[in-house]
Amino acid sequence: MHLPELPVEAFEVAGKLGFSEKMPGITIKPRKFRAPKKPKRQSATLIPNKSQYSIRKYFVWVTYPRVICQPPFNEDVNTTSLFEEEEEEGENKNESQLPESNLESISKKVRYYKLSKLNGRRLRDPWWCSVKYGPWAAMVTETESCVFNVPTSWQLFIVEMPQVFLSWYGLWNDIPPYPSLQVIMGTLSMFDQAHFCCPGYQYCPPTGSCIPLKVKCPDTFPA
Repeated sequence: MHLPELPVEAFEVAGKLGFSEKMPGITIKPRKFRAPKKPKRQSATLIPNKSQYSIRKYFVWVTYPRVICQPPFNEDVNTTSLFEEEEEEGENKNESQLPESNLESISKKVRYYKLSKLNGRRLRDPWWCSVKYGPWAAMVTETESCVFNVPTSWQLFIVEMPQVFLSWYGLWNDIPPYPSLQVIMGTLSMFDQAHFCCPGYQYCPPTGSCIPLKVKCPDTFPA
């Protein structure tokens, strides 16, 4: 009972708080956003298709509040040790009751709360809640277009929370905002790259390239 009440409104910026479909508890269900429209090719400019395109995969670090609420396993649990050291040293205690924006501070904290109400209804007993911001590993996929004047497409999702998903067109720095998600931009690291032939082309092993379907691939061992 000494724990602060979960600031539901502050955390529901990221999504609706409700019963999880994958675990026995209450968590944030991230909001779903419409996929961006694919950029249209400029019909006035005749630009030939590429023969091949690349798909590159990266890891990047992000922060996002993972809220998990469950019934307390032991009503007599001692919560004294759960409060942060800086709080015990006399810092502003109200600071811990709201989502934070400082990356260094976030990565070191796990916050604990109680949840007494859900959707305006009081729970039979307060639930035990923990909030961790990460940082989390997210996977990024960059897919090139087969048309020169159509931008590259990007996708990002958090590995431990794949429901937190983003997609966009353009450059890496064109990543759109996502409620409560903060990408640590300097941590993007590529771990895989694959090449594929564009429509109308086939891979030719002897040349190690993509050639038009109408062109015969030369024999591996010429006569």
